[in-house]
Amino acid sequence: MAAAAVVSGAARRDRAAEATRRRILAVVEKLLASGGEPAVSIREICLRAAVTPPTIYHHFGDKQALIERVVSDCFLEFDRSVSRRRVSADPVEVLRNGFDRYVAYGLQHPSHYRVMFQHPTRTPTAAGVASYNKLRTAVAAIAAVGRLRAPVDEAAFAFWSAAHGVTSLLVSGVGRRNDPAVALVRDAMITGLTVPASTASKQSTKRRSS
Repeated sequence: MAAAAVVSGAARRDRAAEATRRRILAVVEKLLASGGEPAVSIREICLRAAVTPPTIYHHFGDKQALIERVVSDCFLEFDRSVSRRRVSADPVEVLRNGFDRYVAYGLQHPSHYRVMFQHPTRTPTAAGVASYNKLRTAVAAIAAVGRLRAPVDEAAFAFWSAAHGVTSLLVSGVGRRNDPAVALVRDAMITGLTVPASTASKQSTKRRSS
């Protein structure tokens, strides 16, 4: 009976600690989304989350570690959301669909998006770098089948710049998701960065026969 009470007490403490961590993280996410790192202070976190500074340090180490945790969590959730959907076997269609999913995520989770991209941390987080590398891998897959017009790194950055620019405007209230201009930007990027499968096939056949 005593052992069960100890276990029960430990479980309650664990739940309480987890609830405290979630509350602190939620507060920091709101602060980051509204004003970036300058808006985050230990004092403000304590006021909004109803905790003391030692509680923050106990759970997260220091303010910078806490900020990096929030940003990383946003990137991980972004990657999970994007990868939930089925993708095409055509690497160019994967990139096209990725543009749409990117924009959709930003509109569905504007606070997360602001934390990730509109108020970036001083140094990229590991999760942020890993997320960008997934885009680079998708672009490299197009190069691998001979359908990329530009070097992989340049093409990846150009594509991300376009997707980010459109999403940032929409998240800021400029334009609408179903505006034809959104698809126009996406398709212009795809056309400018890739060659049709039929063209790539002809070029490959020509190289083999020469």
